[in-house]
Amino acid sequence: MIKRIILFNLISILSLLGQTGNLAGNINDSQTSQPLTGANISIESTVLGAATDMDGQFVILDIPVGSYNISVEYVGYLKVLKNNVVIRSGKTAILNVEMVEDILEVTGIEVTANYFQIPKESVVSSESMDFEEIRRAPGSNMDIQRIVQALPSVVSGSDQLNEIITRGGNPGENLFMMDHIEIPNPNHFGMMGTGGGPINAINTLMVENVDFYAGAFSARYGDKASSVMNITLRDGNQENFSADLDLSMAGFGGILEGPILNGSGSYLLSARKSYLDLIISNTGLTAVPYYYNFQGKLVFDLNPANKLIINGFYGDDEIHIQDNKGQRGSRYAENVKSANQQFAFGSTLRTLWSNKLVSFLTLSAVGNNWKADLYKTETGASYIINNSTEKEYHLKMDFNWKPVKELNVDFGAGIKAPDFEHNLWVDSDTTFLYDMSGGNPDSIIGIYNIRPEYTQINSSEGLKYSGFVQLRTMLTARMEINAGLRFDYFDYNAFQAISPRFGVSQNITSTTKLNLGVGRHYQTPQYIQLTANTANKDLKDYYSDQIVFGIEQLFGKDTRTTLEFYYKKYDDIPIEYRKVTGDPYGFYNGLFVNRGESYSYGAEFFFQKKLTKHWSGIVSYSFSNAETRDLRDDSWYAGDYDYRHVLNVIGGYKYSMHHLSWYKDLKGQLWYQILAFIIPFADEVEWSLKYRYMGGRPYTEPVYHPERKEWVVEADQKYNASRHSPYHRLDFRLDRRFFFGSWSLVTYIDIANVLGRDNIWQYQYNDDGTKEEVLQYQTFPVVGITLEF
Repeated sequence: MIKRIILFNLISILSLLGQTGNLAGNINDSQTSQPLTGANISIESTVLGAATDMDGQFVILDIPVGSYNISVEYVGYLKVLKNNVVIRSGKTAILNVEMVEDILEVTGIEVTANYFQIPKESVVSSESMDFEEIRRAPGSNMDIQRIVQALPSVVSGSDQLNEIITRGGNPGENLFMMDHIEIPNPNHFGMMGTGGGPINAINTLMVENVDFYAGAFSARYGDKASSVMNITLRDGNQENFSADLDLSMAGFGGILEGPILNGSGSYLLSARKSYLDLIISNTGLTAVPYYYNFQGKLVFDLNPANKLIINGFYGDDEIHIQDNKGQRGSRYAENVKSANQQFAFGSTLRTLWSNKLVSFLTLSAVGNNWKADLYKTETGASYIINNSTEKEYHLKMDFNWKPVKELNVDFGAGIKAPDFEHNLWVDSDTTFLYDMSGGNPDSIIGIYNIRPEYTQINSSEGLKYSGFVQLRTMLTARMEINAGLRFDYFDYNAFQAISPRFGVSQNITSTTKLNLGVGRHYQTPQYIQLTANTANKDLKDYYSDQIVFGIEQLFGKDTRTTLEFYYKKYDDIPIEYRKVTGDPYGFYNGLFVNRGESYSYGAEFFFQKKLTKHWSGIVSYSFSNAETRDLRDDSWYAGDYDYRHVLNVIGGYKYSMHHLSWYKDLKGQLWYQILAFIIPFADEVEWSLKYRYMGGRPYTEPVYHPERKEWVVEADQKYNASRHSPYHRLDFRLDRRFFFGSWSLVTYIDIANVLGRDNIWQYQYNDDGTKEEVLQYQTFPVVGITLEF
């Protein structure tokens, strides 16, 4: 190891004199994490390559800067292709690959190698994205949650939030995993019971890969009814020190990384802070966000059998919204003072017990703290105060066992200790009657209704127990079976459940597969719901039953399409009791009941062309129908996110200039190096566009009562009978990368809603009987710069 570090440092110094970089990484078995010795790594369009050593590691030195396609081959395993791997000046790119054993090799059935890395946890509705795909996505602002909104299974709640809403589901139904740590909500300015916010607190520059499961996912994952986002962070550089400085919508910050303990480990540290307050604090705006976050990852190779990972993040944010008209308690309240904190810390010990068994022991602590004060413009008196904290402490151990070549067994168990403190106060509210005889319409002549004061003060804790087993095997030469069971128990509401999961994949040809997945997925009610009323402690977990059938077609190494059909049924959803009675003035002191029902079905088409040379593209379309039962009369109405038709079209073109002689001469000029960030040339340039269409979102139009100066949804009024106009949005992005000897510069401009379309999110209903449109993003440009040293 010491010799390797000395060699690496020497090569790094020499590489500063030229336009070269290095590639290093690890090649392991995808199931057992065992290192694969002798795997061959080659760089397309070059003669460069390497083979892995006894530890599954490899190094390729002196690679000319640029973007490359990489192939990895090992006898008995499926060939792996990686596209758009960027080699930077004087730096070492890290490529970690998990290879899948070729179970079909002895049958004579050929499996076509391709650039699509399909997550192994599910046979349906799953996609994998690497860092470069996330970074380059137009309109996403490098947000790991916004990028999945291009998938046909996901719709967005609004431009202002990155919430993941999947197949007729609701906010808060997506499970976030970060290196084996479960995170409730990883966003700045997130709301209780949801998984979204305006800005993600996880630094995208630290992300290596994201796997997303839109339904019928593995028994390994639980306590969420819709989907899973599994985020893998990259390890820090174990060979030499490097640093990045970054300016983007997520803030201004930097990353430091390098080796520790003589190269037997690494560190990766990040710090970011918002900068809008430094720029626009004197412009008269009434809502300037303040936030900062810290994130880190430490990796220790204790010995060949044990690897320890320690990572986490902490975020802090606050905002003061003043003089913004709106309904009480809505996101557009008159005056709001808000301050939140988010954190997630944990460690995972990976142990290789044998060449057939690996375990992951994880201990973590996660939490969110919300503070909000909603007050009146006229008097400054508060009418809603929230000061709540939710934490979870989690210990779990998962095993991957491969007793024979044709069988993989995943199993594990865990115990989670939720700790929640809710302190919510809502002032009493009086609905007055006004003089409508024509004399003085502002004169109060009586009282129509008095809503009592509501107080929720609760400090509770509990224990959640879970266990799972998942089997994956080849039933025949062409058919893969994936079956599992999950057990969950929560002592707070004394609820227990067993969740079956099943999937089957049939290879019709070497490029065509039929896939089927079914499963039941339970989710605990929001903690704030469980404590809203003493009777809510008896609330059960609600669940969704899902069935997904699809066909997958590979047209080439870099081109793939899928067509899926799904049906999803919810039951036992906790809903406010006032929705049972329909009484707009009903006060039931925070009572919830397990009487909600809904269903959705649809068809989803997804086409993707990976970036392997110049062109890349995505076309996704979904037709869906989502309905919810109206408990007032047992009828059905359109769900809150029932857009019906959703279309995404993304296209990009990338070209390189660093090999052109005239451009090389230009780069040598000092004036060019100073002004490079504003000149429309670069070593690598990519133009991309994204068009998004969604059908009109349903909403309920309230009725105005001038004698009360109030808008009301009447007891006999049908929910979501109206729809907003369809949503259209065109985004543009320009990426440029410059290589300057020992450092690199990446710049981008990302313009959302280029055409400036007025997309309505909702209406604001004013006390005087007027209503105003609340719009989503207008034309919204974001400029980003990253310096890589």
